[in-house]
Amino acid sequence: MRIGHASLRVMDMDAAIRHYENVLGLKTTMKDKAGNVYLKCWDEWDKYSLILTPSDQAGLNHVAYKVEKDSDLDELQKKIEAWGVKTNVLPEGTLPSTGRMLQFNLPSGHEMRLYAMKEYVAPKSVPPTPTPGPMASRAPAPTGWTTCC
Repeated sequence: MRIGHASLRVMDMDAAIRHYENVLGLKTTMKDKAGNVYLKCWDEWDKYSLILTPSDQAGLNHVAYKVEKDSDLDELQKKIEAWGVKTNVLPEGTLPSTGRMLQFNLPSGHEMRLYAMKEYVAPKSVPPTPTPGPMASRAPAPTGWTTCC
């Protein structure tokens, strides 16, 4: 259906959180015991759309796409494996608030995950006020457009 979330390795968690919250307008929705921080845009319905993981090297952990229903994961697993790509089913709860996921590597070597269920969090009806800074001076969105991150 759409991209669900990206999971990034970051070397300076405090700086990364400040950037995603103050410059891009994301909101922290939770933190886990491993130090991962989960964020979402103000109008996002899923509990998070970005995961920041502390690391000594910056990079991409994985990208996840949301599918319509859980049974789609079984169908997609068959299709992906028919192309000779090894898959792995990760159980519900591997990531917080997320159902089971289908995990595989793209030809580029990047990890991809597909999932159908993630806990919902109702969005706020009004966009946040930007924090003053270099991005706050950009031109406003045209009338009728919704701004997010």
